[in-house]
Amino acid sequence: MIDLHRHDEFSLFDGFGKPIQLAKLALDMGHKALSTSNHGSSSGLAETYFACKEVGIKSILGVEAYFQPKFDGASVKRYHLCLFAMNLAGYKNLNRILTIANLEQMYYKPIVDFALLEKYSEGLICTSACVGGFINQMIAVGDMKLAEKALKKYKAIFGANFYIEIQPYKLHNKPGAEVDTATGLQERVNTKIMQLARANKVKCILTSDSHYGAKADYDSYCKMHKMSGHEMGDTYSERYMPTEEEIIERFVKMHGKEFEDPYRIAKKMVANLDEIVDKCEADILDQLPLKLPTVQGEDSLGTLIKEVKRGLKKKGKYTKEAIARCKHEIDVISHLGFVDYFLIVQDYVKWTKEQGIMVGPGRGSVCNSLTAYALDITNIDSLYFNLDFDRFMRMDKKKVPDVDLDFETDRRHEVIEYLVKKYEGFSAQVVSYGLYKVDNLLNDLFKVCGVEEVQDKLMIKKFLKDNVKEEIFDYEEVQKKIECKMLNKQFDNIVKHFSKMYKKIKYYGTHAAGVAITGADLIDYVALEKHGGKIVTAYDLGNLELIRVVKFDILGLRTMSVLKEMQELTGEYFEYSWCEDEKIMKEFGKGNTDGIFQFESNGAKNILQQIEADCVEDILAGSALNRPGPMSLKMPEAYANNKRNLEDVKSSPWFRYSKETYGTIIYQEQIVKICREIGKYEWGEVDRILKVLKGRGRAIKFRDREIAELKVIFYKGAKAGGYSKKEAEHIFNVLLIYSFNKGHAAGYGVISIEQMYYKVYHPEKFWYVTLKYAKKEDRFRFETIYVRDGGIVLLPHVNFGSMYKMVKFEGEDVLSAGISNIKNVGEKAAAAIEAERKKGRFKSLEDFLERVPKRQINAKVIRALQESGALEFKKSVYVERIKKYNSTLYMKGLNR
Repeated sequence: MIDLHRHDEFSLFDGFGKPIQLAKLALDMGHKALSTSNHGSSSGLAETYFACKEVGIKSILGVEAYFQPKFDGASVKRYHLCLFAMNLAGYKNLNRILTIANLEQMYYKPIVDFALLEKYSEGLICTSACVGGFINQMIAVGDMKLAEKALKKYKAIFGANFYIEIQPYKLHNKPGAEVDTATGLQERVNTKIMQLARANKVKCILTSDSHYGAKADYDSYCKMHKMSGHEMGDTYSERYMPTEEEIIERFVKMHGKEFEDPYRIAKKMVANLDEIVDKCEADILDQLPLKLPTVQGEDSLGTLIKEVKRGLKKKGKYTKEAIARCKHEIDVISHLGFVDYFLIVQDYVKWTKEQGIMVGPGRGSVCNSLTAYALDITNIDSLYFNLDFDRFMRMDKKKVPDVDLDFETDRRHEVIEYLVKKYEGFSAQVVSYGLYKVDNLLNDLFKVCGVEEVQDKLMIKKFLKDNVKEEIFDYEEVQKKIECKMLNKQFDNIVKHFSKMYKKIKYYGTHAAGVAITGADLIDYVALEKHGGKIVTAYDLGNLELIRVVKFDILGLRTMSVLKEMQELTGEYFEYSWCEDEKIMKEFGKGNTDGIFQFESNGAKNILQQIEADCVEDILAGSALNRPGPMSLKMPEAYANNKRNLEDVKSSPWFRYSKETYGTIIYQEQIVKICREIGKYEWGEVDRILKVLKGRGRAIKFRDREIAELKVIFYKGAKAGGYSKKEAEHIFNVLLIYSFNKGHAAGYGVISIEQMYYKVYHPEKFWYVTLKYAKKEDRFRFETIYVRDGGIVLLPHVNFGSMYKMVKFEGEDVLSAGISNIKNVGEKAAAAIEAERKKGRFKSLEDFLERVPKRQINAKVIRALQESGALEFKKSVYVERIKKYNSTLYMKGLNR
């Protein structure tokens, strides 16, 4: 038995339940497979496939398409039709049909027609769908000739792979319907379509058109519908996933009087469902190969080796150690098939720099690769920072590596456009799924659960936020609480509904950073759709990775624009000698980090002061420790104590693996070494413990079980190395406290150090750029610091522009605050004044009033400009105001 015609959350606000939940339910019910047939989209196919794989049942990949006999781009009338992939050829054809429907035959909905079906029918099963199907609708209006003609057309295209769906449940009128149009319709259509099927020797199947999993989900399903603006009444009260006995019983109840042995007929239709399952291969998506575009012809490996050698020489790093390290890395990269991956990244990073777009030094575990450094993909020397390549890639780790890089936020779209255009036909941007979180879900639930009072809303929000642990809501545990029972009783089961909709898909969008690239036609891997005017893959980043589509993250970071301008103004670029500069380290140790990336908060400053930061390793550690987890566990205090009392911690069994952090285990790289060398873990077990430490998407109870298993393995390995059980337990418990990616700490630490260099050696330029890019609420605070440290800030003036500028005043380099900073002077007014100023300086108040456009520069704006001194044209008065303003700022800076 299989529930073939089925919708889940990917049929937005019409289907209910996540694929993994439904796969587990299907397994529990004894179904041999689980199908997907969402409306007009293949978005949920990969997720269903891997959910079924996880629980051990077969997945049937399909869609309920929108159909017209011939697409005309004008008729709103459309019908339903189900298509299912039997094999890889069928999957590719399904992708082609959906892509063309979405990109070329979109008229309110993506339309599939006979022409598309005839062209791409190979490997596909077709079923007639629900009462909304074309044949069914022709029967409903009494056009039996057209119904039979369509049936014959489907049969001619699909042969024995065309089936008629019989759905044995009653249709109901929607709430508020004036005319009873539903009574008996399904029975009448079923009877006629079964007659047509017999006459034309087409097999029938029993389907339920389920829209949610368990019967108990119905009330939450109705609430979801209501949230989308539709009332369900009892229309879909039978649209849950049925057992074989239930669906047979429904058929017998509906059509028992028409046949001598309705039970036998129903069993035969269920057997035909099993026939479909047997026709469909179980491993379709696993057959998709990892393939990338070839950047340098057939000798990509030779090109990579040559480029790495050239890069090491250019950087003055062509040493025996570096050569040996890169040889090992290239062996791994080549073995896993990612040579072209690195060349693609090198190409777009090189192009980006040529366009004058700032690229970050690197982030994440790609910083652990010396090859990436040699190729100028990153600016992180993994030997200098003692970073292990195994944390990034290994021979046994088949996962696609993540090369995440930061670009100027305002220009990263150019990089995305470059990639999509260069690999046209092989690339696309990636869909993103906007999920319900606590706030937006409750805001929608309040409307449908009758919660109106502000105090009630605040109480419910607090309760639910307190019970969402690490983005997981465990309703089994929560419903035992008295508050939960009270809230459910008082507010229409709101906590129950929340538990079923939390992290459900709310909308489709375009991922801001993701680009998918393959070495074959991208549509072989995934269908394309259009969201927000952009062509995107139907699968998100996580699912693309599972089907071996390589994705590239073009991330935006405002700090890149800040660094770029500082580099242009100073003519100086990051050097590793800056990591050893005592002046720079002294400023970090004092917590003098206003305007410094990662370290602007009071918490970050306190940590730097607490650990008495005086070297580059302290800067990296300060970044890793400035997180809620380690702060709540008082890890900065432990780090500081270990640093001051180093002799006391040298005897700890893990000290040799954590010397750089004074015996405090902070980094994932340290945990990997301890697990491998003390616990004798295999790499698979290392991956498991790192996954547990990340804790994403895993129930607390599951993690506890996994930790217990990993602990036993660790004890066994430690015992073999001569450690007692007590020692092993102590070490293992220390491992579980915290972990951070050191490569990421190095990548972002370099940014912080570079900024501090400019702050120490080019303070005017540093503060000018910092103020220019600062959020409005931070500007006044930064001004006070700048003045306290000896700078001068000119009051905003219409002749100095709308934004911060460096100008000469009385022979000195000073900062001029822009008029856009003035309260009640909006961006449009400031821009209008700036446009007129560029034509020539304003000579007087009269000149200003005569020249500026009256629409944007009204009396309110003029008053604000006058009160701030921006319209003071008498130099002596303006200078006195500047002196008073700066002395006020100076005193405020001293009193901070």
